[in-house]
Amino acid sequence: MSEQQVSAIVDSVRGRLDALETTLEGLHGIRAAAHSPDGRIVARVDGTGALANLRLEEAACRMDARELAASILTTARAAAEAAAMQRVALMDDLRSALR
Repeated sequence: MSEQQVSAIVDSVRGRLDALETTLEGLHGIRAAAHSPDGRIVARVDGTGALANLRLEEAACRMDARELAASILTTARAAAEAAAMQRVALMDDLRSALR
């Protein structure tokens, strides 16, 4: 194997490693939020889609318990979906970089 071939392989491996590191950093940095349609609820999630913060406006506390629960779940689900979309975009970028 020539020195040029070895150099090309090393460069390729470095590029792939950089892509992996960029992806990992991106995955750790994912945060997403969603607001209920009426603006009474804000759900924030981490990169896994787990609820990290929930904010309820005072008006939300006057909602019927079932309506409030449904709105919280819908809003949290929307935030989790936004985080998932960010993960998908990062993984798509990684797949492209590894080709």
